[in-house]
Amino acid sequence: MKHLIIILAREKALSFNGCTDDAIALVNSLRGAYTNIDMPKMLNDFVFYIEVELQNAGVLDEWFSEVAP
Repeated sequence: MKHLIIILAREKALSFNGCTDDAIALVNSLRGAYTNIDMPKMLNDFVFYIEVELQNAGVLDEWFSEVAP
């Protein structure tokens, strides 16, 4: 699925400015990397802010699941 909506998310020293497909890939990669260990709070907040922006773009629903095209 290709989403060409550009989103921006920031948390302290971290920022993301890119398309929603790249944002989903980043979120999935980070969540996967921290499957069995706790994600640092700043990184967890950053991922959450990206997910909220994905919701605002209509790519994720209120339960953070991808919306079908």
